[in-house]
Amino acid sequence: MYFRALQHIMDRWGDAGEMATGIGLLLKSWHNAFYRFGPHDPARLAACLEENMPILGTLRERVIYSFAPDDESNVRWLFGVFTAALKGGKKGEQESTVATAKAMHLLAPGFLPLWDNPIAGAYGQFPMLAHNYISFSKQMKELVSAVQRYVPNPDDCTILKRVDEFNYAVFTQRWVRLPDGAELA
Repeated sequence: MYFRALQHIMDRWGDAGEMATGIGLLLKSWHNAFYRFGPHDPARLAACLEENMPILGTLRERVIYSFAPDDESNVRWLFGVFTAALKGGKKGEQESTVATAKAMHLLAPGFLPLWDNPIAGAYGQFPMLAHNYISFSKQMKELVSAVQRYVPNPDDCTILKRVDEFNYAVFTQRWVRLPDGAELA
């Protein structure tokens, strides 16, 4: 579903309604536990995308290791407006910063990282607010910079997505255990 949603967004970049549809594809699959009690409003998400297209356009092709202090205000802004635009759940008014990160990642897959509750917790980023996401982004910048040379051949994922897959395997699913004494970035 990730690749289908990502391709949908990239093929229809600039059409806010279609981009919202692409984000919805991923959220219905990857965040169904939250949205099963009430979906987000696609029109509200499309309006958010339309309003923020200039900022998103500047981040779209960026990579995480280019994250700089000048980016923090834009990321903070986007985090806030996407959290509001993706309200759903019971009564349609609950916020999910996990959904926020998933949506933002699809719009700038090499620059904006994914997280979920276990991943954010593993990196000390609770309560998962905008400033925590910025700190997490900095941590992912350091981690990507450290492992970049070990992933020499580009494939269908950005290196940031590969790091997310590692985080998911270790912290969310617990399929992989870190050696005793291993530290995070």
